[in-house]
Amino acid sequence: MLLSAVVRTRRVVRSVLVPLSLRWAARPVLAGARWPGSAGAAASAVSAPSAAGARSGWVRRLRAYWLAPPGLAVLAATLVALALRLYTLTRPGYLTGVTEYDDGVYLGAAIRLLGGSLPYHDFAFVQPPGIALLMAPVAVLGKLGPATHAMAAARLLTVAASTACVPLAGSLVRYRGTLVTVVTCGVLAVYPDDVTTAHTLILEPWLNVCCLLGACLAFRRGRLASPRRLLWAGVAIGFGGGVKYWAALPAIALLAVCLLSGDRAGRGARPRRAGWYSLGVAAGFVVPVLPFFAAAPAAFVRSTLFDQAARAGSYVPVSLRLAHLTGLIDVLSGGGHFTLTAGSHSMFASGGAAATSTASAGWLPFVVALLAAAVLALGYAWEPRRRTPLEWYALVTAVAAVVAVLGYSAFFYHYPAFAAPWLALSAGGAVGALASALAGRPLARRAVAGCCAAVVLGVAVLQAAELSGLRAPDIYPDEALIPPGSCVVTDEISLAIAASRFTATRPGCPEVLDALAQTLVLSNGVSVQGGAASLPHVVAAWQSILSRATYVWLSPNNARRIPWTPALTSWFAANFQPLYTHGQGGGVGQVYERRLPSPPPGPGERPGRYAPR
Repeated sequence: MLLSAVVRTRRVVRSVLVPLSLRWAARPVLAGARWPGSAGAAASAVSAPSAAGARSGWVRRLRAYWLAPPGLAVLAATLVALALRLYTLTRPGYLTGVTEYDDGVYLGAAIRLLGGSLPYHDFAFVQPPGIALLMAPVAVLGKLGPATHAMAAARLLTVAASTACVPLAGSLVRYRGTLVTVVTCGVLAVYPDDVTTAHTLILEPWLNVCCLLGACLAFRRGRLASPRRLLWAGVAIGFGGGVKYWAALPAIALLAVCLLSGDRAGRGARPRRAGWYSLGVAAGFVVPVLPFFAAAPAAFVRSTLFDQAARAGSYVPVSLRLAHLTGLIDVLSGGGHFTLTAGSHSMFASGGAAATSTASAGWLPFVVALLAAAVLALGYAWEPRRRTPLEWYALVTAVAAVVAVLGYSAFFYHYPAFAAPWLALSAGGAVGALASALAGRPLARRAVAGCCAAVVLGVAVLQAAELSGLRAPDIYPDEALIPPGSCVVTDEISLAIAASRFTATRPGCPEVLDALAQTLVLSNGVSVQGGAASLPHVVAAWQSILSRATYVWLSPNNARRIPWTPALTSWFAANFQPLYTHGQGGGVGQVYERRLPSPPPGPGERPGRYAPR
């Protein structure tokens, strides 16, 4: 019986394992493996050259794209743009110091978001939440280490975003030839307000890169792309609206192009293209914004829409706004006078220091603006039927952006940066149309392109000379007055971030990231310039905020953000004492410490020292 059992077991094993072993041996042959003597060796011998040919073909196409004259123009302009923007960050204090008000608000919002606080619900915030989401990975550095590391990373990324707009714009127009590419990329690379805006975390570079990415997806060789690409174009532009609502201007313009442009697809394709594009815009905007809206719907709408629309800023003359839009700030002094030797005192360099002059720029900006408008009009009127949908889209968006910058109640140096890519695209299209008269004279067209490139390089050299004297203020004397972990309330949160005093260890410390936004939210859109100090409940709310602070750090511009009244000023003087340092310079603004020990200091805090002046 034992022998018969062994025989049966051997039969079962042989019937199961032998077929399996045969199938396993056949797998490399069926899969085309490189086994010697198998059929897979022949298949591999055929597929290897085809794969190598595909790789070499891809490399050839890449070289042909970038080494062609338009590609070289894009590369050169991108390098100029990157060099100028990085050079600004090499100025003393410009990588981690205090150079702007808004950058601290946006980075602080991202850091607070990682900590579980929501804008509009837990702290005042008057911009859409897109920038906080974009900076969330950078904010990790601020949670793990000093906030200055996160600020440095945010500024470097903003330089990259601003620089990326140059090749994106170049890819849109390179089909028009070298001259159009040189003009478009060159104008954008050295556009003064675009250069100064890129020096720190500001909304416009991120808004522009989203909108230009959407335009690159929406157009192919100047014509509208497929509905699927229009869907993704809508997603990109919709997310740009989640960064700043001004993205609505290029979004509406592109919708009009989808509805009005017949192209080769015929009229029946217009509603379908517009539908897919609109779906993408809705998805790109609603998905990132919806969680914040759901947490505080009334505060979200009031803060981001009504308060922004109703705010009243300092009056800025139209001539100065035109000087920024036309790029004349390169050759205007801080007083509005024409000069080539202003250096770091030019309007261009002062814009990088977050100082927007309110002086009149005279008649020169009007003349230059009229000449630029005449060139654009003449170029687009030159054989208008040959203008592509992309060119009309760029022109309409540029006009809308310029009108928005000129007509908005407030004005800051970074507003014209929003118009920069659309003005550059429009200028390239107009120059290309006018140069069509030289179609039979290639040498003349090359000479014109060379002259344009020389002008761009000359402007870049002038800008570098003006930026060379920049220096950010020193905040280290103020940092020495405030112990780490203290509860600090400041009207400019960038000061606390630069001094690594952003995070308080004591619970209950007021979360005031944007003092101006705090005033707008408390007053339902009334700024200090608009009369917020006349509203008792706003003044009382600010007194409550200041009363919970251990230290108060007031910037030189605090009167533009906090509604000081005689009563609030007297209360503050009675409850806070100024702190001074000996032999370390003046710092930025003034640091105050509570005179009374209430509220008690938290872990890691120590009472400040008061030394009379």
